[in-house]
Amino acid sequence: MTDYTPYIITLMKCLGAILAGILLGNGAVYFFNKMPAKWFCDYGETPSAELRDPYTQRIKSNPWKFVFTMFFVAIGVYMVVNDWRFAIAALLAIWLMVEMSIGDIKYGIVPDQLVILLAVSALGFIAYHGSWKDCVYGALIGFGVMGFMALLGKLMYKKDAVGGGDIKLFASLGLLAGVYGILAIFVMTTIFSAGHFIWLLLRKKAKRTDSRPMVPYATLATIIYLVFLWGRLELWLTL
Repeated sequence: MTDYTPYIITLMKCLGAILAGILLGNGAVYFFNKMPAKWFCDYGETPSAELRDPYTQRIKSNPWKFVFTMFFVAIGVYMVVNDWRFAIAALLAIWLMVEMSIGDIKYGIVPDQLVILLAVSALGFIAYHGSWKDCVYGALIGFGVMGFMALLGKLMYKKDAVGGGDIKLFASLGLLAGVYGILAIFVMTTIFSAGHFIWLLLRKKAKRTDSRPMVPYATLATIIYLVFLWGRLELWLTL
């Protein structure tokens, strides 16, 4: 007699991932539109009237609820089949990164509150590291690398090339991704941002003195690492 239990479990996991994707996709738009206005302001800055207006849609429900829902459903179903616990932790981290990306694009701000939540989400990844020390070292590397980039940019361009929010973000990313992870995310972020900026320069859509939001590129790099490279990169490097 055929045992259908594994198929039923897989089906239940996929249904759970679909439900989670719907909640995360719709929640991404709703939460961003309802976040306190002061989260999008620098220290001591007063929120604008638009930010304080409770009826203003910072991002439109259509088509973004559909786009985000399809995105989270797709990666959720892909990951949950292998390890549903890791999928939950990864989806939460990616959801937070998406929220920060939107904030960075629209307002040039990475809310500290979301960075803290991302650091807390690292608890879900501890079991997947060889030791908790890997998380600590990853955070130190993330903070140190971005801090060095900020200092280098200040010396070369006489202005802030890397914001304080980006430094704190990479420290949180290092906490959840570990040493290999944060290095991979940093390299991919650099390649994506530099490649896109060069492409914009060639099309005369940007100037050399322009500054670009970094979080969207870091988000893409984080998605690639968590969904496709987690566990595999370390194996490839040690072979």
